[in-house]
Amino acid sequence: MLRLLPPLAAFLFFALAPLQAPQSIHAAEAPAYIAMGDSLAFGVGAQNPAAEGYVALTANALLLNERFSGSGLDLVNISEPGATSADIVASEDQLEKALEEIATRKTDAEPDNDVQIISIDIGGNDLLTLAEPDSPCFDEPAGALCRTLLNAMLSDLQQNLTRTLTELRQAVSGAEIYVIDLYNPYSGTGESLEIIAGIGVQMVNGVLAAVSADPQLGVRFVSVYELFQGRGEQWVATDHIHPSNDGHRVMAEALTASIEGRNIVIPPDIAQLPSASPSAASSSGGDGDGVSLALFLAALAAAFAGGGLVSAAYFLVRGRP
Repeated sequence: MLRLLPPLAAFLFFALAPLQAPQSIHAAEAPAYIAMGDSLAFGVGAQNPAAEGYVALTANALLLNERFSGSGLDLVNISEPGATSADIVASEDQLEKALEEIATRKTDAEPDNDVQIISIDIGGNDLLTLAEPDSPCFDEPAGALCRTLLNAMLSDLQQNLTRTLTELRQAVSGAEIYVIDLYNPYSGTGESLEIIAGIGVQMVNGVLAAVSADPQLGVRFVSVYELFQGRGEQWVATDHIHPSNDGHRVMAEALTASIEGRNIVIPPDIAQLPSASPSAASSSGGDGDGVSLALFLAALAAAFAGGGLVSAAYFLVRGRP
């Protein structure tokens, strides 16, 4: 778990850094695209977040679509690096800002500038709270307290996302809302964290998918998890967490394809899988620079302990017993 400290430090750094997200690319007479979420939506990992982050790339791609080529598209990116699902719904934070933007556009004198698209990515920082040095999961991932925190984190994520999507849907019934899942940044790297990170990410994705499946919310679920499988060394930035420029391109393509109702087409110049990592064969070695087998088994046990909540949420929204 010690290997999680640099990525966590990167999250905290970007949460405090005085970065500015792009607010708009067209005048307010155009329909709006509101982007919500954490550092991924902000564009962290790209060399130029404001222009090469997946949100900006998606907005620019949509300008080529006949739906927006004539009207333009006003990008309102209110994402915040370091944000958790609790931050989204906190007073004066992203949900409140989004609702204000929606209300302003609905009541102004412009008939064609309402919010038409909303995207949100969240959950990565919720998961990272379990890996902080003062977390009981850091020293005893299979302990009762860690399992309690894990279930509480998943439950809070479910409640916060449900509230967010419910209030957004009530505020703007005609908008398209997209929820983007998480990828495993260690996939294909041969790192000893690869399997454990995959378990954690899939638990979070289970909650995201379960909430998004509620037909009353009318949300579209965009999955990038499988796209990034085996691509950790190819599409993830050097901080081992955020997408690189190419990773942001892939996320933008996944979101744009969902908006346009077509299949995802990975850009040919980055489509080829990288060769196998030379460290893969030795990733389970006993040199101490990684996660021991005992810690892996403990984390696996903790994952199964939390899996019941994910499964329950999935069957709940689908109306199954």
